[in-house]
Amino acid sequence: MTVTSRKFTWSVLPMLVLCALAALSLAAPAHAQLEQLTPEQRRMVEQLPPAQRQEVMRRLQQERGRATAAERPESPDRMDADREESERATEQTRERERSREEAERELRIQARDTLVIRFERDLTQLRVPTDEERDQAERIAERLDRYNPFLLDAQGRLLLPGVGVIELAGLTVEQAVIRLRAEEDLRDVAVQITKLPLQPVGIAGLKPFGYELFEGVPSTFAPVSDIPVPAEYVLGPGDVIRAQLFGNRSADYELPVSRDLTVQFPELGPVSVAGMTFDQVREELRQRVSEQFIGTRLSLTLGDLRSIRIFVLGDVRRPGSYTVSSLATMLNALFYSGGVEERGTLRNIELKRNGETVQRLDLYDLLLRGDTRNDVRVRPGDVIFVPPVGARVVVGGEVRRSAIYELRGETTVEQVLSLAGGFLPEAQPEAARLERLDPSGARVIEGLNLAASAGRATRLRDGDVLHVPPGARQLEGAVTLHGHVQRASEFQWRPGLRLTDLLVSSRDLKPGADLRYVLIRREVVPNAQISVLSVDLTAAWDAPESIQANPPLMARDQIYVFDREVGREHVTRRLIDELQRQTDPARPLPVVNVSGRVNAPGRYPLEPGMGVLDLLRAGGGMEDAAFINEAELVRYRVVGGVSREADVLDLNLADIIAGRADDVLLSPYDMLNIREVSGWREDQTIEILGEVAFPGEYTFRAGETLSSVLARAGGLTELGSARAAVFTRQTLREREREQIEALTSRIESDLAALALSDPDNVEAISTGQTLLRQVRGAEPIGRLVIDLPSITSARVTQDVELRAGDRLLVPLRSQEVTVLGEVQYATSHFHEPGWDRESYIQRSGGITQRADSRRIYVVKASGQVVASSGSRWFSRADGGTIEPGDTIVVPLDTERVRPLLLWSSVTQIIYNLAIAAAAVNSF
Repeated sequence: MTVTSRKFTWSVLPMLVLCALAALSLAAPAHAQLEQLTPEQRRMVEQLPPAQRQEVMRRLQQERGRATAAERPESPDRMDADREESERATEQTRERERSREEAERELRIQARDTLVIRFERDLTQLRVPTDEERDQAERIAERLDRYNPFLLDAQGRLLLPGVGVIELAGLTVEQAVIRLRAEEDLRDVAVQITKLPLQPVGIAGLKPFGYELFEGVPSTFAPVSDIPVPAEYVLGPGDVIRAQLFGNRSADYELPVSRDLTVQFPELGPVSVAGMTFDQVREELRQRVSEQFIGTRLSLTLGDLRSIRIFVLGDVRRPGSYTVSSLATMLNALFYSGGVEERGTLRNIELKRNGETVQRLDLYDLLLRGDTRNDVRVRPGDVIFVPPVGARVVVGGEVRRSAIYELRGETTVEQVLSLAGGFLPEAQPEAARLERLDPSGARVIEGLNLAASAGRATRLRDGDVLHVPPGARQLEGAVTLHGHVQRASEFQWRPGLRLTDLLVSSRDLKPGADLRYVLIRREVVPNAQISVLSVDLTAAWDAPESIQANPPLMARDQIYVFDREVGREHVTRRLIDELQRQTDPARPLPVVNVSGRVNAPGRYPLEPGMGVLDLLRAGGGMEDAAFINEAELVRYRVVGGVSREADVLDLNLADIIAGRADDVLLSPYDMLNIREVSGWREDQTIEILGEVAFPGEYTFRAGETLSSVLARAGGLTELGSARAAVFTRQTLREREREQIEALTSRIESDLAALALSDPDNVEAISTGQTLLRQVRGAEPIGRLVIDLPSITSARVTQDVELRAGDRLLVPLRSQEVTVLGEVQYATSHFHEPGWDRESYIQRSGGITQRADSRRIYVVKASGQVVASSGSRWFSRADGGTIEPGDTIVVPLDTERVRPLLLWSSVTQIIYNLAIAAAAVNSF
């Protein structure tokens, strides 16, 4: 049976075809069975239908192609491609392994790492420590915690004061925690370690020079064969010479160099090449060809090069034996081995041949001058040996190449600075310093003047640290503009430059800039003393030619324009600190203070001729609530040089501002206090929402009551429920927040004590943890229980005096009663007249086994609590009638699990906060 489609196929072959294919598969050699068919096989195939015969021949042709390909030797190009592919796969595998090792190394603690270690008394241990052990653990934890963060030393050791030196290098953070807990003094202390990913900076962050040459070096290399062969290259066994004859005779030959150092040249016989260079061999063969083949010329090139085995040993990353090209050099061999380790030398790499050192390589010649003259080729059996690094010095600061340099013949500072590339333009060589170890092992610092020849001739020793500091960045012939301006930058100074030349108009300022008080920091020459003056920019624009309103600027002036919203303390504090440092006992600190109802109270530098109005301008002007008819100026004076007394001066600011009274000049330490207008209060509002005629936000006057504002809001609508109104206050909300935080801390402490004293009481601990989570999730509401029906009926004794931030929420009349807590099904029910709380509890399936039936209470719609045994946290009232909007709460029986007495009150707090939150969130 056959099936046809676009291509002819079949699902069941005739037995004849199967026999033919079986006979083909059982024929002896594969190539014979593909070259021709036996007569019997040919007869069997010819008997097939044309389509089947064509398919069999096609399959036979495919088999012939596969067998031929399997028997055919691979071409050199194919072999090279396979080798390169294998090398790439190997390199990828090694690269992944190196990446994995690098990641693991990053996770482990290393020398010079910075750790933050938190020490606390261990509350999770199984055994119960004594009071003395507990107190000692707390003292140890508190003492050690003060030393954070910890810096490991060069050997990766941690010094814990009072505990000892602990080796942590190579450990993970988890292993380090276990290691610290193994110390006797820390057995009762919980330890938490955080490894900070800090990178060393400055001198500590410098690395040895030159080793980055070997970063990212691959582990495999292509053969060194695509470079010109040097004329002095000596042929050896394994080299191949390519010879081409042209002229009267044309031929191409590949002449391998045999083990006996001869080449077999057709018709010339063996030619000895022992000890001969490639140029010598070329001349020898050309001469013989010209003598024996008349009219024939010879072109000679070098084909495949031999491989040689060498050894790379010492402080390299992968020491061992390597097979390299015969053209490889010492540097190539170092790359093969992965490069030099940081503990190995770069300046005295030895090439040993037959036990003798025949060459020394200094990689600084290559890195600093590009000189490769000493990078000679290696020979079979050579050993490249990298000894340990020699003497090193550190050069940092303002030099062109800050690094750690290895010395080889350099003995003076000048020679080492040459290695570092010399000074940067910002360097201050006169203030260089040299840090070194003295004979006792202590580190000392010597000052060096590297601008002088004597300083540059200073001799260096192993371990010295040379630091070249930057010069002071001081702009000469310039002024600097800072602050709330469009272009904060440096500007060229010229004689006669004014502030209005820099700030031409308000377009040069950002919105909100304070135009009245622009501060100028000035350095007085020649002693660089600091002085401060201020400018009213509006007055300067009005009178640009006035020296008093628009004073000329001086070189190195720094100008500050302030933002009225942000303030100015960040600038004035720094200026006052500068003035403080240059003040001597004979001169008081030039500073004055303004407080009270000003926009920017604080301390300000005292300027020459500064008066009260200038201080008000510095303070950003007076607020609307300022009482300008009278202000206090407190002035201090020293009596007889032994005591300090204060005089209080009453000032009429209104007269001073209007010019009816002279301004008062200020003295150091004067304090100006601007009083507030009597009875001044900021706008106070209450928010009234829900079922009132005109809900919204209302401003109220001092002493106004809720009934008054409610009347202004049009009173309650017909659908509003006065008895279920919710009144919240901001101050109560803050108080509740404090109580919740105190409860949280108390429960945490009680749980810890319970876990230590009775660790088997799993049920109590679990209950306490549940309560702790609920307390943490509780949100303070700040509800104040009020009797709104009495307030709306004009019973003044029940009225509420309003405070800023109050809210009144008047809900719709409710028809339901809610049952919460330890009942079978907590839900709400329609109010049934005459039902008591037991009826609603039964409607909810009754109480659970964990319920506390003695402390069931009712939260009325007004927020009042009615309970048979109440808590001091809540109000209590008589009566058991259930009304619409009430909530029945069945609390948890906390006494079943032997907790502390506080827990029963906690459950009531949680439920009441939840009920209040539900009422508020319904709006």
